[in-house]
Amino acid sequence: MNQEFDILDFSANLLEFSPRLGLNERKTAEFLISVLKGNNVAYAVQEFETAIPVSKKTWLEADGKKIDCLNSCFTSGQIDDKKSLVSSLTPSRLFLEYPNINFNPECKAISLGNFYFAPAFAISRIDLPKILRARKVKGETVVEPYNYSAWNILVGNAENPNSIVFAHYDSLETGACDNASGVGVLMQIILKQPGFLNKNLFVFSANEELSYDKPTYWGHGFRAFEETNEGIMASAKRLIAVDCVGNGKNHFDADEQMIYLGFPVKKADGWKDKILVLCGDLKKENKVYHSRLDDKTQLNKISLSGAADLLAKELFKFSF
Repeated sequence: MNQEFDILDFSANLLEFSPRLGLNERKTAEFLISVLKGNNVAYAVQEFETAIPVSKKTWLEADGKKIDCLNSCFTSGQIDDKKSLVSSLTPSRLFLEYPNINFNPECKAISLGNFYFAPAFAISRIDLPKILRARKVKGETVVEPYNYSAWNILVGNAENPNSIVFAHYDSLETGACDNASGVGVLMQIILKQPGFLNKNLFVFSANEELSYDKPTYWGHGFRAFEETNEGIMASAKRLIAVDCVGNGKNHFDADEQMIYLGFPVKKADGWKDKILVLCGDLKKENKVYHSRLDDKTQLNKISLSGAADLLAKELFKFSF
């Protein structure tokens, strides 16, 4: 096993594949497998079919002047007014089928905080005044589905695990905290504490960020695992999702809303007493959420290693 594993360097290496969607998601999976192979760690791949939206053309204008924007929807279409300005910190289900211009009030860059099943354009809060002052606002987005085979990578006991731990490796934009950090935590335990592999299963999950599942478009990779492995999930003592750690104080959260956001499997209500989400400073994460600002500077080695230690302590409780 590799005792020289550096969790911060490893997490930063994942950013080279960003945004980790579609073809880049596959490249990330191949990188993870190369690390496992290089350390003689056995693994299995669960392959499943899925699709993500790909923007072919997206533009937005305010009084004829271009506004920097990104597509944040699954549907092609146009917008010709500014009536539907919405904070992306508002739950997407409230505006799921309404054309809108959205922004993250806490983020300086364009934040893809939510996706919608109607034409939607994400802008930065910096450009919000331009929209508010404009007499005429119009835009268009052209979106096509990209169909591909995604890979969940399984390491450890897949027969009767005491605990199953998940971390998604795909990302919107750079995705350092969300969720190269969680992938780094799992890899550190796998490489430096291999004894945990005997009675636990670690899942590097694909296709968490986007899918055409409606209304819960995120978490598809978790549900794909659930569809095939419901039996071991039902018998496991703990189901843990590691997401957005390493940027401050880490903690476990078992709140129903956090479970819905961090681990939206179909049987979550029945398993809620054994589901935990290990996360970091979410208020800090909101300031860079799903934006180019979620880069290596958001992470620190002490916090990342602390998250791994916290996870190891939880796994130890159920390892005998």
